[in-house]
Amino acid sequence: MDCIFCKIITGEAESSKVYEDDEVLAFMNIQPINPGEVLVVPKEHIDHFSDIPENLATRIFQQAHKVSQIIRREFQPERVGLVIHGYGVSHAHMIVVPQDDADDITSGKCAYIKDGRVAFSSKNIPVVSRGELNRQADIIAREMKH
Repeated sequence: MDCIFCKIITGEAESSKVYEDDEVLAFMNIQPINPGEVLVVPKEHIDHFSDIPENLATRIFQQAHKVSQIIRREFQPERVGLVIHGYGVSHAHMIVVPQDDADDITSGKCAYIKDGRVAFSSKNIPVVSRGELNRQADIIAREMKH
């Protein structure tokens, strides 16, 4: 399978983990809208979030909720939003988004004008260094243990 999240789960690809149990993994987004953005995924490859069994979806939400509380306290954004949109990577995931602007939840930083229309791409969102992602992950992971 050529799924980057599955490769992260198996250790084939590098990540900055903040939480892991038998069924759920949470790790830093390499192209965050704002510092502290985390992805929470089921370890089982499931394409559509709506196909996740209810008990597993509840666990994902519980961990995302805990992560959002830590992000709010440690990174101090105005708001923390949760996004499930089903695009980007074909592996169900919840995105915990620190927000300093109302457009952050809709990835406003990804918007640009092309041929007179608004288009979206992550091309203008920088990839954060592994060192910085690990630093942010350490802050969140430390608090997840409490």
